[in-house]
Amino acid sequence: MVHLADGVLLLAIKRLNGERSERSLFHVLNGKRSATTLQDAFFYELEPVFGQFPQTTYAYESLLKGLEKRGWLNRKQFKLTEAGDMLASPEAVEDLFNRLGGERRDFNATTWKRLSLFVQTFMSKEHERTFYPVQADRPAEQWVKRLLQLDRDWKVLMQSFHHEIEIALEKIGDPYATAVVYRFTGAFETGLTYEQIASLLDVDAETARLYFLAGWNELLIALPEDAKLRGFTYGLSTERMTYSARESYELFLKGYSFQQVQSQRRLRTSTIEDHVVEMAMYLDIFPLDQFVPAEEIVTIERLRHPNSWALKPIFEEMGNVSYFQIRLVFARLKRGETFV
Repeated sequence: MVHLADGVLLLAIKRLNGERSERSLFHVLNGKRSATTLQDAFFYELEPVFGQFPQTTYAYESLLKGLEKRGWLNRKQFKLTEAGDMLASPEAVEDLFNRLGGERRDFNATTWKRLSLFVQTFMSKEHERTFYPVQADRPAEQWVKRLLQLDRDWKVLMQSFHHEIEIALEKIGDPYATAVVYRFTGAFETGLTYEQIASLLDVDAETARLYFLAGWNELLIALPEDAKLRGFTYGLSTERMTYSARESYELFLKGYSFQQVQSQRRLRTSTIEDHVVEMAMYLDIFPLDQFVPAEEIVTIERLRHPNSWALKPIFEEMGNVSYFQIRLVFARLKRGETFV
């Protein structure tokens, strides 16, 4: 049987276009915060699934073998077969894929842990019932304890929370809304497992898990800026740039040169280059011409195939630019800039 979750993974392979390896996708699915993996996710539009399919090496190998056995994947080229391409193409697959929010996964996951544990704790105390925490997460437990110690009218606030969630759920719609609602644990009801939600929605458990991840991501996005629920995101960030790259960026803002940043940070040249590429990927404004001559920028754009982000062909064709410079130009092109 073909499941929507299969289509999502096939679409991830399709987006790589045979230009990256099996291992590259493995690191994306596991959310590895290395420069290469972040760039793969950015250039090949895999950020929604970044870290959303944690896999062991054995499980990943079994997964690829299964896709190959079913005639969906050509592993030698790491590209989809015609049958695999058909399964990755439906609108429902792309819709689910793009809603998953892998680029915000830590923000989403921590907010869910805080809110779900708060709801369970508050409701259980209101009804004087003992309970086992739905989240085995020490930081979330401590956060909720501190929150409940504040002098607030929690009953009124709970009504506000409920109202805000209802409005957001109406915006995102089913099946995403259903997957989110049934994961909550109260005083008398335990949140359903993905298997139980799958039974309700007539899908497999993995698809049900993806519906929840997508639904929760969309719910947080749908909340208005003044929503009281946003209090559960306190201290969290949706920053995509790594902490180390942000530190280098702060030095650049102070007027430090590349060499000065490298000396101050005591890092290798390649590491600072990776940080600069992150800046080019994520910043709205980036001084590209400080790193790549204007004429080379134009040449790189002209040489890039519209459907490819492969560096090597351009590097070999030009001969006078570095991979670092090509990556910088690619980053700005990916953001929609053009120089021709």
